Amino acid sequence: MTALLLIGAVGVGLLLLSLLFGDFFDGMFDGLDLEGGGLLSTEVIGAFLGAFGFGGALLQSTQQVDLPVALAGGLVAGVAGAGVALFVVRTFVHMHTDATPRSADLSGKIGRVITRIPAGGLGEITVSHHGQRVKLSARSEEPIASGADVVIIDVLSPTSVLVTEADI
Repeated sequence: MTALLLIGAVGVGLLLLSLLFGDFFDGMFDGLDLEGGGLLSTEVIGAFLGAFGFGGALLQSTQQVDLPVALAGGLVAGVAGAGVALFVVRTFVHMHTDATPRSADLSGKIGRVITRIPAGGLGEITVSHHGQRVKLSARSEEPIASGADVVIIDVLSPTSVLVTEADI
């Protein structure tokens, strides 16, 4: 039973290390990965060893069964624990996320002038970009009054755009 508890402790320790220092352990078992989807990831191996060791020890101590039966029960618990860990890892790895906002995505957006834009000079506009209100420096070939709606036609820098008055 002591060996099973030790195996369980090593598994939980490996699981904790992989959760705390995942970037360090990332790829440690890639050479052994049979499926390419995390089957032999550090988290899955740690969950298997923890469930196997503690499951077998629990079965042996509470049910007073022989070691082979405890090992079989630990194996069932280990496979179940590894399956849960694999499901969780795959769910988080393949989770859909939004694209990273880029200033190049501003082209074509409609904004509003907050500081008038003189011909060839700088003014300021606000525009909604990915749910955020963004204030940008704006240039225009012709003067645009404060409060007018504009269309961004080019991104000059991350904080400066070229605009034209919108026909709304």
